[in-house]
Amino acid sequence: MKSGSHSIISIFSLFISFAICGADYDEIQTIFDNNCTSCHGGSGSLFLDSYAHVMAGGGSGEVIISGNSANSYLWQRVNNGEMPPGLNPDLSNAEVSLIAQWIDEGANESS
Repeated sequence: MKSGSHSIISIFSLFISFAICGADYDEIQTIFDNNCTSCHGGSGSLFLDSYAHVMAGGGSGEVIISGNSANSYLWQRVNNGEMPPGLNPDLSNAEVSLIAQWIDEGANESS
């Protein structure tokens, strides 16, 4: 095999490993812990302090529609910058994309 073939195979293998691994809920929970649970961790109607609470939703009803980030209320609020509110910095594009990926992949607790 030529050395160029090895590069193509390596790139293909890397792509496949990312496609198979998917988004890990632990990363999602870290985003919530760092940015959201100060308001949604023990007060109000939506708790984002655990997988079970995220999936249970809150006063607005279901906030995650598994497999459909665009119609998931939680993703809509972080994507449009409404959450986190006030003077808190918005989530980064990478964080918002990771949340969307997690939801679109089925919003599973483990990958």
